Amino acid sequence: MDKSSSPDRYPDPDNKLHQLQQDFAAALHYQPSDVTAQIASGRFPAEQLIQIYRNNFIISLSEILEVVYPCVKAVVGDECFSQLARQHVLTQPLQQGDVSHYGEGFSCTISNQPAVIEAVPYLADLASLEWYLDRAAHAPAINRPFPFHKLGQLTETNQPQLRLEVPEPTFCLDSDYPVASIWQMITDNQIKEVDLNQPESAVIQHRPDRMLVLNTQPDATGLIRLSQQQGCLGDASEPMLAMLGELVQQHIFSDIHGLPEGE
Repeated sequence: MDKSSSPDRYPDPDNKLHQLQQDFAAALHYQPSDVTAQIASGRFPAEQLIQIYRNNFIISLSEILEVVYPCVKAVVGDECFSQLARQHVLTQPLQQGDVSHYGEGFSCTISNQPAVIEAVPYLADLASLEWYLDRAAHAPAINRPFPFHKLGQLTETNQPQLRLEVPEPTFCLDSDYPVASIWQMITDNQIKEVDLNQPESAVIQHRPDRMLVLNTQPDATGLIRLSQQQGCLGDASEPMLAMLGELVQQHIFSDIHGLPEGE
């Protein structure tokens, strides 16, 4: 075989570019990297140039986190949020060029800061709520009202086999803290007294006219999750079934299946 045609003699330029991108990304996250060797010497040292890129990179992603988590920022203030955002950017690398999906896992970043959790124990759950809101906001609005006429066919005999349809995306959150109430207060800019030891659950959906954050109970979110997993009403507990009327009235479900007619 002619050595001149050996793959080692002509390295794949795509692989070299990919490696350079990987090295540059590592440098931005303060990880070991040889990228400085690829930067031509000039007026500023290579490491100083990397630091400029690094600062701009962190600032840009931190600004995205501010958009996704405005209530978290309102609770902790600019300085604390900036530190949390910086920690998240450095520990949760951007995985794709589309930054509109950046911000997942911020609640975990918060949970890993003991001093923050001690001061604001509900903050991680509030971040989870805001992340669900952001994901729902990026999806088309749900505009499928529940077919109430089908309820006339519901009987004690067929109820156990019935299955409720939950439109996507629908997110559920169970918290040991009143995060839905806190989110609503901050969003409405109307501070009220709340019991921080009061657990709350929330259902998040994107409606045509608003983002719905339904303040509810764990039995309600339990029924929704059961339905999302294709479970039947016969698999639901009595407390879960007790929440059915409220959830139907709120149009949380989009259909009911298993009836003898009207499917």
